[in-house]
Amino acid sequence: MSGPDFQIACEVAWDKGVVAILPELHVQRLVAASLYEAGAQDGDSIELGVTFCDLERSRELNLEHREVDGPTDVLSFPIDDLTEELPEDMPRELGDIVICPAYVKQQVADGTTMQPHGPGQESGDSTLREALERCIVHGALHLAGFDHERSDQDATEMFALEQLVLDRVRGATAEA
Repeated sequence: MSGPDFQIACEVAWDKGVVAILPELHVQRLVAASLYEAGAQDGDSIELGVTFCDLERSRELNLEHREVDGPTDVLSFPIDDLTEELPEDMPRELGDIVICPAYVKQQVADGTTMQPHGPGQESGDSTLREALERCIVHGALHLAGFDHERSDQDATEMFALEQLVLDRVRGATAEA
């Protein structure tokens, strides 16, 4: 049994001075797996970007878009989600994900990464790599239309899907 056949263009960028911790292909694999599990459809042509930024840029974006004066781990800027009807042959612009590795690194050191959400994640992520992977998947699911702040049921669904994607990608990576 095969899944949907969709095309994805995922541009990955690191702002000046930000060290590339994860390989670009791995970032793209996490995004593609997230969108697959989120319900990307046959024939979809999906475009999005993932940018890794520094603490100051994260703080600026968080202040501008969420009115929170401080950096954060991941921000999502959705445009089209996976459920919107679009004209045929029009690419689906999902939006952008912005991740701050320096903030995530501090969260890992403090033990305050995205806290456990349910089965499969009984503790926070213990390595920078794991925490960044979760941020990528989390951001991609937000772009796909999931929102854990809408309701407890939505949060349960989103976090379960997040863990499913991580388990599958991490399992595939361990086997390779």
